[in-house]
Order: sequence, then structure tokens, then C-alpha cells
Amino acid sequence: MGMILGRIAFDGRPVDEQMFRRAFDGLRPGRCLRSDILVEGAAALGHHDTGLAGSAAQPLHDGPLTLVADARLYDRDDLAAALGLSAQDHSDAALILRAYRRWGADCLAHMNGDFGFAIHDRDKGEVFLARDHIGARPLYWARRGAEVLFATLLHGLTGFDDLQWPLSETRIARYLHDPDEFSAESFIDGVTVVAPGHWVRLSPTGTTCHRWWDPAALPEERQGITLNAAQEELRHLTERAVRARLPANAPVGAHFSGGIDSTLITIMAARMLQASGTNLTAAYAWCPPVSETYPDMGPHDERHVISAQCDALGISQRYGAASGDTFDALVAQPMELQGTADLMDELPTIAQARDDGLGVMLSGWGGDEVFSSHGHGHLSWMLGKGRIGPVLRVARRQGGLRRPHRMAAFLWRAAIVPTMPDRLYQQFSPFLNLYGAGAFPSPEMKRIFRGMEHAPAVRLLADADAYSHALLLNGHIGERMATWAAWSAPAGFEYRYPLTDRKLLEFMLGLPRDIRLGDGTGRFLARRAFADMLPKGVKKYDLVNEKRRFDNRQAWKRRLGMEIEQGRLDQPCPWLDMASLVATIQQDPPADKTLAIKEFARIFIAMRIYEMHARQRV
Repeated sequence: MGMILGRIAFDGRPVDEQMFRRAFDGLRPGRCLRSDILVEGAAALGHHDTGLAGSAAQPLHDGPLTLVADARLYDRDDLAAALGLSAQDHSDAALILRAYRRWGADCLAHMNGDFGFAIHDRDKGEVFLARDHIGARPLYWARRGAEVLFATLLHGLTGFDDLQWPLSETRIARYLHDPDEFSAESFIDGVTVVAPGHWVRLSPTGTTCHRWWDPAALPEERQGITLNAAQEELRHLTERAVRARLPANAPVGAHFSGGIDSTLITIMAARMLQASGTNLTAAYAWCPPVSETYPDMGPHDERHVISAQCDALGISQRYGAASGDTFDALVAQPMELQGTADLMDELPTIAQARDDGLGVMLSGWGGDEVFSSHGHGHLSWMLGKGRIGPVLRVARRQGGLRRPHRMAAFLWRAAIVPTMPDRLYQQFSPFLNLYGAGAFPSPEMKRIFRGMEHAPAVRLLADADAYSHALLLNGHIGERMATWAAWSAPAGFEYRYPLTDRKLLEFMLGLPRDIRLGDGTGRFLARRAFADMLPKGVKKYDLVNEKRRFDNRQAWKRRLGMEIEQGRLDQPCPWLDMASLVATIQQDPPADKTLAIKEFARIFIAMRIYEMHARQRV
């Protein structure tokens, strides 16, 4: 992905050009076609261009406006037509600047793409920052006195060594107690992320933040649509989303888990590329290859789907290579600068993609929330509408008449639990509470945490649409995208996510429930629309990878125990209860697998914080 950096002094103080250049050079991605900066008095702006969307010089000017953008517009022809321009004659950045000139902040409603951009209005003395609807492109900002700074990635800001960048203990306390809670506050004190679907306007007198994309506020615009028409439109929008994300000038790979989302994207992208005389470089899976340690687990093993489809499409397979050592690699990553996503399986994948020379990695991440939604809560909604017969038919398919206990368990979990009030729901929630009272927080971190306000955790609802909205607004999608952007930038490629395309999401969210969610069996419309493309029996069945993850966790915990004897955790960390952490690592893991997973989760979070503190001591 491209990189942008800016430093603007509202008090008119000139920016030190050499200092700006040093910070800008430190932000250079692994793939970089050109780099441009503009330093004019109190404003300095810079842009690194990967060339993956065509090369165009930035910053761009239009009267008093100056723009830098990391942007990929996927419906650029539509935007250009609305502006009365030729798409072929204007870069994505140029279209964004012209759109802002015409519509102001409302220009975002006209854009479909992955972007983070900044516009400096010299006349008004303002800076406008915006991030795409889902958060595929990160963007951070900070005030330091009379100055405003912004950057695609946090190390662009911390590269200004004339300023102080202390860590935020409030953010650390929040993370130790609830690592999954999204926060716009970064680990760097006073540095804030532009939240997905938001814009921020900064001026000498204040800051305005506004959500410009709200899935819960979208109207249902397709009330009269038929199931067949919905399937055809879904196919059209999905194909368009995948095609728009294929670069013309760089190798492409795809995540491939064997589930609906990744399988569909891999097949579509391979066929599209083959039609133009090329192909996917490889399909990248997290699961290990079949071996004596991880043998074939039967006909539902996802590796059957991966192998068969790769052979049929003529593309190479890259299986997962994570081990216990990968946890050390993950905790060594500067989380305070990269984000909190914790899927260590992706680190070996990034190394494979780098060695393959990828420019773009396609991913189905974000598809579960809407595109191929499980429809959690839909059976509860149907039950509330008195549709008892259809609900029982779904339960019968899930459990079978000969296993009434399974039918009853399914109905309880899928239809009854989502209807419960919060206090009762907490006792029966299907989501595992991994962290309990926190990951070994020190007394001071506990005190700080008690004084905070907290967003309610996402829970199942008796309304599948409301549940989808809550997931999209939760922030976890953009947080992983931001982390993966930071991880992949040095490797020279970027991620693209076809199933979070804005037009695709808005189409799905605007459908009547019975069209999108059908009878409540889950993934209803996606399965129907792509039945001729998806292989028979496609389903994410990654028990082999879960087994390997468990093995890797236990191996790393054992190694930590041995390294403690050699002094690994001898240095104090004021954010952690070090005595409890060390004792837990050294004790045998619980015999119960669930308890062992919960114990490890707390150890892992604490170790990320410990290593963060160790980096600050250097």
C-alpha cells in the first residue's frame, strides 16, 4: 500500500525539511515506485507510491487545497462520470480532490474503495482526514501544541524525534483487561486512529469527528426483489468487486482456507486472471500439509478442498508454517506501532508472499459479517414472528429426528439464547470469556481500568440484521486490516478485501431478511448464488489447524518456562503482576483443554505487554 505523511503548524512556524525527510524515509514501504514531498512554510506533506494502482505524483493541488492519499477507488468510472471527468485522465487521488472540491465531506458518500487521505485547506487553516467505510487503509493523527501530524502508519509519526511519543497507560490497561475491545486511542499517548467510516476535521480551535458510513442507518431499498434477482445481482457485484481488486502490474495471491469466502475469491480471481493469460501466483493456507503429525482427518478435512481446487486451477499451494517459535516472532513485533491483531498464522504467510514477490493478497476477511453471514439471531426473529414450523425444520436438519437432544441443544443455542436479557445472557453466552479479570494486570493497571468507560461487548441478538450492524461497527475488522497493513508493507505487498466492498455490503444489508437469510440455515444467499461455482461440500473445517495451534501454544509455554530459568522475565514490568505471570507459566497446564486455552490467552497478552515494555527500556 502507499504511505502518506503530514506535519502542519497552525501557528505558521516553518517545518524543518530535513527532519521531515528523515521521518518520511522511515515510512517507505517495501515496494515503492516513487516518493514525493512538498514542504511549503508551515506545511509538509509526503507520499510514497507503490505503483499498484498506476503511478501519479502527489501531493496534488487544487487552489488552496493540497491532498495526499493512500487510495484505491474501485468504482472510479462512476465517480468520474458524476464529476463530468474522464476516469482515464485522472488518478484516484485527483478524483478524490475534485470530489472534495465539489461536495466537501459529503464526497465520501460517492466513493467506493480502500482509502486514507488528508486534505490541507490553506485558506481555512484546516486539515481534513478520512478513512474508508471498513478500515482497509489505516490513518493516524496527533496534535502536538499548535501542530497537527498524520501518517498511514504509526512509525511515521514516531519518526519525528524532536517530539515525545510516550506510551499510553490507559490504552495498556484497557488491552490487559479486554484485548478485543476496539479503541480509537493508540498505544502512543495522544495519537488517535481515524476510525473506519469516519472523517476528522482539525483546526486551530478544535476537532470535529463524524461517522460518514453507518450500516445501521442504511435503508432497505430492495423490498420487491425476488430471490433469483438477488442471486444475479450478488453474483454481478461480487465479480465486479474481485475484478476491480486485481492489479494489472503485479503478481496476485489469495488466502485459501477451504471455507466459502476464500474458496469463492480464489476461484473467481484465478479464472479472471486466466482469461487474461496469467494466473494467481499461489493460494496461501494456514493449515499444515498432511503429515504423520497432522494426518488426513477424513472427507471433511479442508485440505481436500484446497488441494483439489489448486490442482484444478493450476495454482501452487502454500501451506501454513507456524510453529511455537512463531509466537516469539509475534510478541517481538512492535504492537504499539502495528495494531493488536493476534493471528500469528499470518506471519509465515507474509514471509511466503514476500518470497513469491506478491503485489496484492486477496482475502475473504470480513465476509462472515454480511456476505456469507451465519445468520445468528434469524431463528430467534422467526420464532418471535410465530414461524415455528420453519424453525423446527432447520433444527431437524441440524440434529435429526433420531437425535432429539441435538435438536433441543441447537434450538436453545440458536433460537433461545439470543432472546435473553443481558444479565441472563452472560450465563449462557456461546462466546468463550478468555480473559476473565484480565491478563495479569498490576494493581495500578486495575485501578486505571476501573475508572474507564467501556463499550458493551457484542452479543448475539434476536435480530440477525442488528447483529451484522453491531459486528461492522465493532472495529475488529479494521483493526486486523490495519495490523496486516503494517506487517505486509515491508514485504512489498498489500491486502485487498473484495467481500467488504461498500456497494456489495450495502446491497446485502438492503435486502429483505427472507432473501438474505432465507430459512435460517446460515450462509443462505451466498450458497444459492454461487452453487455452480463452489465445490460440493465446501465448508471451513479446520480442526487440523486448531490441533496444531494448540500444540504450538503448549510448546511455546514449555519453552517460556525453561527460558524463565535462564532469566527471560527477570526485568520488572510495572504494568504486570509479574509474580503471578511467572508462576502460571511455570505450572503444568490444566488438563481441561478449554481451561488450557484460556490460561494461554492470558499469558500471550501479558507477554506482548512485557515485550512492549522491554522495547521502551532500550
